Amino acid sequence: MALERAAARKRVQLIKNLPTLPGMLETISRAVESKRFSAADIGKLISRDQVLTAKILKLANSAFFGFSRKVGSLTQALVLLGFDVVKGLILTSSVFELMKDQARGLWRHSMGVATACGVIAAELGLEEVEEVSLGGLLHDLGKVVIRAHMPDDQESITELVEVEGMSVREAEMEVLGFDHSLVGLWLAESWKLPEKLTDPIRWHHQPTHARHAPKVAAIVHLADILIRGYGYGDGGDKWVPPLERGALRLLGMDAKTLEAIVASTAERLATEADDLPL
Repeated sequence: MALERAAARKRVQLIKNLPTLPGMLETISRAVESKRFSAADIGKLISRDQVLTAKILKLANSAFFGFSRKVGSLTQALVLLGFDVVKGLILTSSVFELMKDQARGLWRHSMGVATACGVIAAELGLEEVEEVSLGGLLHDLGKVVIRAHMPDDQESITELVEVEGMSVREAEMEVLGFDHSLVGLWLAESWKLPEKLTDPIRWHHQPTHARHAPKVAAIVHLADILIRGYGYGDGGDKWVPPLERGALRLLGMDAKTLEAIVASTAERLATEADDLPL
C-alpha cells in the first residue's frame, strides 16, 4: 500500500493542467482586456472558479517569481503577475468541457462552502476573510483531481457510493487507500501554496489535526457541513459530514454565534444563487 500511495502521490504532483469551468473563460478574458476593471474586480470573477484560482496562486508562489512571502489572495496575485499572465492561464484552461456535466455540482458546492467561510470569518472578526474563503473554495480540489485523472478509480468510488450507500470518503478509502483531502494536499504542496490553504484542504474533515492553520481548517469544516446540510451543490454523496468534536472549541464559538452564522449563510446563498453562472 505504501508503494501504491507513493506512486499515486507522484502521479498527482505531475499534473499540469486541471479542468476549469466553462462560461468563465470568456467572461474573465473580456474583463482582463478591459481597462475598466481593477485587480479586485477581476479577482472577484476568478474566485468563482476553484481550479483557476489554484492555478494563479500556484504561479504566484512558484520559484520562477521568487516572491519573499507566500501569496495567499487573488488580488495580490493579480497585482504581482499582471493581467497578461492571467489571460494566458485562462486561455489554457479549456479541459473542463470534457467533464462539465459531472463537476458543475461540485463547483457549486465549493462556491457555497467559500461563501459560508466568508460569513464565519467575518462573524468571528478575522482579518484575512479572503484567504479563509479561498480555503473553502479549494477544499475539495482532490475530488476534481480524482474525477479528471483517475477515471477508473472514480467509477469504482461512484459505484460504492450509489450501490453500497457509502460516503465519498469511505469509498475513496476502500478503492484508493486514501481520500480526496490527501490528494488535494499533494497537489497543493507541489504547487507551493501557503499553509493557510494547504491545511484546510488536508484537514477539512478533521480540523483538530491541523498544525499550521487549525482555525481556518475548522471554519472550512463547519462551512462544509452547513452547505451539505443545505443541499447546495453536490459533494458526491447524500451524507452530511459529522461535526468533529473540538471544531467549535477551536473557533471559540457559542450557540448564539452559530445560530447567527446559519441564518447569515442561508441569506447569502439565497441572494447570490441567481448570480452564479450555472
